[in-house]
Amino acid sequence: MAFLSWRTDTGSLMTAATVENAALLQSEGRGPLSSNVAEAGGFFRTRAGLEAPDVQFHAIPAMTSGQGLSAPTAHAVSFAPCVLKPTSRGTLSLRTANPASKPRITHNYFAAAEDRRSMIEGMRIGLEIAEQPALRVHISGPHDVPKSRSETDIWDFVQRKARTVYHPTSTCAIGPVVDNQLKVHGVERLRVVDASVMPSVVRGNTNAPTIMIAERAADLIRGVGRLS
Repeated sequence: MAFLSWRTDTGSLMTAATVENAALLQSEGRGPLSSNVAEAGGFFRTRAGLEAPDVQFHAIPAMTSGQGLSAPTAHAVSFAPCVLKPTSRGTLSLRTANPASKPRITHNYFAAAEDRRSMIEGMRIGLEIAEQPALRVHISGPHDVPKSRSETDIWDFVQRKARTVYHPTSTCAIGPVVDNQLKVHGVERLRVVDASVMPSVVRGNTNAPTIMIAERAADLIRGVGRLS
């Protein structure tokens, strides 16, 4: 994903952490501190003919910068498209024979032309959203956006700003790594029960499907509804 961000004179979450807002949350369960930060989202097809949406938007009432790790310096609104069903494939391998060593992860984002196309068109959708009257009245100027809608400027922006959405999957996929009982091939008494067993990432947030996998695994371990 790559966040687009505009400055605003409307209040944002930057000033939410106050004694008054904390009291409002505790007494009435409302106010800025009741925000989950990613307050809105949506699914889009970036072009005709797609069987399902290929990008998802996350929108937050705050400034984003420094890969989301830097503190906001002004009121802003931000939203970002992320590629839902990437066809690019990365690798995960052991770095050393020491089991305490961190693994070697190569993401290979946007290696596939299809993924680049979805992201570029998703960014154009984001720029169009910012021009709609309901939002335009709150925008005072750009904070972090491409120089133009041209493919060159958008791709340059994406290459500098894109980041993971922290929903990695499929490194221990059903089939190549585990069987339909979630047992690791060639290793006794070892199952994998998390998002890594997904054969490919789902179109959307991974929380609910991972809970489903865990509940199914619990049944398999107890011998309930065992697959043949």
